[in-house]
Amino acid sequence: MTDSLIENPIFAEILRRYAQRAEQVISREVNAQGLVLTGEMLNSIKAAAVEKGTGWIQANVHYEALLRIKDLKTLNYSRMPPLSAMVKFVEQVGVQNFKYVPGYPRGVEKLDHQRRVERIAWGVRNVFRQEPNIKRGYRGVYNDPLKNQILPYFFADLRQHAGTTAMSELRLAFTDTH
Repeated sequence: MTDSLIENPIFAEILRRYAQRAEQVISREVNAQGLVLTGEMLNSIKAAAVEKGTGWIQANVHYEALLRIKDLKTLNYSRMPPLSAMVKFVEQVGVQNFKYVPGYPRGVEKLDHQRRVERIAWGVRNVFRQEPNIKRGYRGVYNDPLKNQILPYFFADLRQHAGTTAMSELRLAFTDTH
């Protein structure tokens, strides 16, 4: 007979299965909300292994902190974003995906690649300076899927297996006394 219901391997398997399901659901929501730019954030969503200790068991779904920032209703910039971040953004998106280089007529490409990237990054920074707040409706990228699609079923499975396990433990306890 096990000392604790938590030490039962069925509970570890249930937790592992739901952590993996949470990883899939959150990834699907990120894609559905159109938050994929470079794939870096999407690829960072990973379910961790189940950990056990005396009297506890846990599993986690890890993701880059940027996911939480993208879920905010409002982003306030008290000052302009750093140029290095904007340069990295422009390089990841690709210079060819911007309509023009600020300060030059459309189609004119007299600058080398690095200078074009820097000028576009300055242009993006200026947009943030002119419009400092980015407002959008609540997206619930990770809270809503967990609350509506994962946790209710997880708790139902947990209750079912806890009841079954408790009954079998009681049956064992009573058969051992005879």
